[in-house]
Amino acid sequence: MLYEFAMTPDLFDASLINTGGRGGLILTELLRGIAENGLLANLDKGRWLRHVKEDRVGSLSPAFRDKILTCLNVLNDRHRLVRHPKCMAGDPRNDKEWLDLAFESHDRIPFHAIVLSQQLLDGCGRECDALVEFFGSLDSAQWNGRRKRTLSLTKSDADYRKALTPILRHAKSLALIDPWLNCHESRYFDTITICSSVLGQRGHARLKGRIDIHAEACKQRPDGRAVPDYLDAWKQKLRPLIAVDGHRFRVFLWESLLGSESMHDRFILTDQCGISVPGGLDCRR
Repeated sequence: MLYEFAMTPDLFDASLINTGGRGGLILTELLRGIAENGLLANLDKGRWLRHVKEDRVGSLSPAFRDKILTCLNVLNDRHRLVRHPKCMAGDPRNDKEWLDLAFESHDRIPFHAIVLSQQLLDGCGRECDALVEFFGSLDSAQWNGRRKRTLSLTKSDADYRKALTPILRHAKSLALIDPWLNCHESRYFDTITICSSVLGQRGHARLKGRIDIHAEACKQRPDGRAVPDYLDAWKQKLRPLIAVDGHRFRVFLWESLLGSESMHDRFILTDQCGISVPGGLDCRR
């Protein structure tokens, strides 16, 4: 699972970090934890990151500043810093306006948590279960809730959508790997349809991505056809999805070497994370 967080920029100020001597450890643990299985909102169409780097971390000690910048770079390299819409009233001018912008995004699609300072929490005038005060964040239910790494589901349409929506919301590329994937059995193609419909649905301008399908040639249906025939069938079947969702599709059919063990692993891979799906990618109605 991927859990999306928002953080107010004042959490990167030396004046707050140095309070009580624990701020540096907390900030580092938050960023490292989000890099493991989370997403961090890059508010104001990416200006949040520029603001933090240019206007906030400069007050930190050089050694700690380098550590924080390294954490932010890791998030960026893993595509875990996800853009949110630009503030229509102009760029935020203070921490309260950054928090208001986080609330705007939260109202569209709720964050797992919004981490903020006690001062902002006291002054925001809003009751919200997602709000987490910075110094208590590592002990919060929201933070500990992100430790769940596995998920069991019934392979129903509803369960697949619920599980895949947060994983694919900000993804730009997706690979579905299952030797049994084929376009003639609805239980497999339904999963592809679900993935296509939720990929890039981030609550504002939709991301148009790329979906790669990897399957084994000898497991295509119906039996006994040539690979080009199977690929043509895939092309015809995918055209309606492309028309509706606008994603690009690629289909790869591999052939196992004679005498080799057939691959049976199944995966969902995006530009942000990888998930093992040992039970297969079929959807049951």
